[in-house]
Amino acid sequence: MTLRDDAEAIFHAAVAAVQPEVLMPQHIQRDGDRLWFSAIELEWHLDRNVRLAAFGKAAPGMVRAVEAILGEHIVAGIASVPVGTAPHDGVTAFHPGAADNLPDHAAMEAAKRIHDLAVGASADELLLVLISGGGSALLPLPAAGITLEQKLATTRALASAGATISELNAVRRHLSALKGGQLAQLATPAMVAALAISDVIGDPLPDIASGPTVGDASTYGDCLAIIERLGAELPPAVAAHLERGAAGALEETLAATPANARTAVIGSNRIALEAAAAAATARGYAAGIVTDALQGEARDAGKQVARRIAGERGRRCLLWGGETTVTVTGDGRGGCSQELALAAAIELAGNAGAGLLAAGTDGQDGPTDAAGAWVDGGTRPGRGAQAALDANDSHGFLAPTSALFRPGLTGTNVMDIVIGLVDR
Repeated sequence: MTLRDDAEAIFHAAVAAVQPEVLMPQHIQRDGDRLWFSAIELEWHLDRNVRLAAFGKAAPGMVRAVEAILGEHIVAGIASVPVGTAPHDGVTAFHPGAADNLPDHAAMEAAKRIHDLAVGASADELLLVLISGGGSALLPLPAAGITLEQKLATTRALASAGATISELNAVRRHLSALKGGQLAQLATPAMVAALAISDVIGDPLPDIASGPTVGDASTYGDCLAIIERLGAELPPAVAAHLERGAAGALEETLAATPANARTAVIGSNRIALEAAAAAATARGYAAGIVTDALQGEARDAGKQVARRIAGERGRRCLLWGGETTVTVTGDGRGGCSQELALAAAIELAGNAGAGLLAAGTDGQDGPTDAAGAWVDGGTRPGRGAQAALDANDSHGFLAPTSALFRPGLTGTNVMDIVIGLVDR
């Protein structure tokens, strides 16, 4: 087998470890009418008294796993799922939306239904909330006075300016009717149990799908500072909304988690990396996790990773996980993983016996059909590579080289991983 074959097999092992069908039974146990959530230390007596809300790229699998455990005790359920999700014939209604991982009207309608589901919950009911990466785009119900188009324009402006996921989510929470603990608050007096598969470095609960069930320490003033630092141009209505909030004319998001809510992370990038390391070891590589907090500009990260790989000897597998960013200055197509890979290809050119696979664990990298790309010392990108990098056109450049990795949507999302292999 080639290094690329091994890298792809290691990737699939990593993704398999964070599939909802694997994770959910580890954290929800049922014994008759007794339900136990080990991650949040909550016991619940089942009596046809569970409402289910789910949103994110792993929502379909999370819902199916929960329905298999709870069965007839789920009385109603709404799931905001990615476009392309297969139909579901269970109790929970699937509502596809967020094409290209961007909020749209279909996702907003699903968010409205989740809003109504929470508001209708009674004191003797449990609202079970299943959260995963992509949840911010799939739960885009705007705050009063803000339109979906304005919120989308804000997201694009911040992302193009190089905002981190934490910065992006801080702003989104202050433009939302459900995030920043508001979904849990709406469900009062019902009990809220939330389980999350994290797509954020360090697994901070307020940043996973923008924290709909937990408190939020950020403020309107923080949002204005982020926008000023990035120099992002926002729709006038959004800027005015944030300024009113900073002046005290609007209520802040909830500083403390509502008393009726408990939330825990059950899946993460670290779990995927540990599975990748085990798979690499089984294939004869000396494997090591470098970090699960890879961040910064994708092209810079690509150079750093490639230099580390280029200096290795023996049969080695080095693993990185995290979420890099791309500051868009050109008009090309691509994503963080593809841009990282292209930068690495330039650095690795001519370096035999070494390569890397950079890919999103959700199977999608930016608004493209690829999860990422494999590059090695034989890729030899040529003169046009740097120009493509400068134009943010990693997808356009790598597509003709057969470097792109297209596993399809994986049904989960724990950020990106980079698998560096050396055999020499």
